[in-house]
Amino acid sequence: MRETTHQYAETILAVRTIPWRHDLAIICAAGEIDTGSVGLLQQALWQDLPAGLVLDLSGVTFFGSAGLRAIEVAVSRARAERRRIGIVAAARPVLRPLRIFGVDAWVGVYPILADALREVPLSPPPPERPAGFEPRS
Repeated sequence: MRETTHQYAETILAVRTIPWRHDLAIICAAGEIDTGSVGLLQQALWQDLPAGLVLDLSGVTFFGSAGLRAIEVAVSRARAERRRIGIVAAARPVLRPLRIFGVDAWVGVYPILADALREVPLSPPPPERPAGFEPRS
């Protein structure tokens, strides 16, 4: 019997939402974010979210372009809704694409969850920016 796409995604990526406070939630992702699993992350990012969001990618071992696009959409949504967002990432497979495409210039990227939980509620929403995350020159 063939696995469905959803079953496949759940074998390589776990995503959960943790309500932290009335104005802050954490979305934790662990595993591989690729075209087959990104839907799980997108589903979590498109739920009704509070004013602040910490996206914890510290457990991510592979971060493909589909994951980067999901982050781009989440940041655009946060900007449009005047919400705050921060990303937790310390591993090279996640940090490198975030830096190459300039995401870290528009959104706080924190090495540990405690830093993000302390800073994100105080940070301003992402600033206005042209559509798309263009690579840095």
